[in-house]
Amino acid sequence: MEALEVAKHYFDLSNDSDLDEIRKLMTGSTTYSSQNTGVYLGADQIMEMQREFHDSFETLGWEINQVEEVRPGVICFDFVFSGKTKAGEEVRRPGIEYVIVYDGKLQHIEVRNKQI
Repeated sequence: MEALEVAKHYFDLSNDSDLDEIRKLMTGSTTYSSQNTGVYLGADQIMEMQREFHDSFETLGWEINQVEEVRPGVICFDFVFSGKTKAGEEVRRPGIEYVIVYDGKLQHIEVRNKQI
């Protein structure tokens, strides 16, 4: 699978909350950084955070406005996250996400907030 396909697949799996399949895309050296959730090293730390995040929502999804491979293996997503928390709060947050793919695996994920 090419880097762009791997990154798009990651977003599809995220929209399906298929965390077991997402984990298969990671390694012990995968890193994740987000202004909203913090910095994580390795599939175990990342998946623990993602499980807590997904479990806090009744519904959630990422709508991709634009996706581009800005350099080989570096994919940039312009997206809008929306969901409804289990507490009933409606969340809508635009963002930019960089997904770095190396050797068919997610090497790094960086989520940045975007001002409307």
